[in-house]
Amino acid sequence: MTTYLTASLTITDPSWMAAYGPAVHELVAKHGGRYIAQTPEVTKLEGDADAPSAAVIIEFPDRASAEAWYNDAEYQPWLASRNSGSNGPVLMFDGL
Repeated sequence: MTTYLTASLTITDPSWMAAYGPAVHELVAKHGGRYIAQTPEVTKLEGDADAPSAAVIIEFPDRASAEAWYNDAEYQPWLASRNSGSNGPVLMFDGL
């Protein structure tokens, strides 16, 4: 079953972003994932939370592939970099 990962991030220090993008795109592809959406232009339609600075949706063929990407040793330094310059929820859920 297809699994999706979403991130709604508030960027606190953009210095990590230029190197993060190309490297992480390769790692996502390594695990069978593909970006569905990636944008700094988010419009809030409802809810109490502020709109994030950036939003991402990644599609993986299944939950095992998504978890393998997230836990990949090659991704861990990039995850630390992202966490040092942004905050917000990263969610994983199965599709229909």
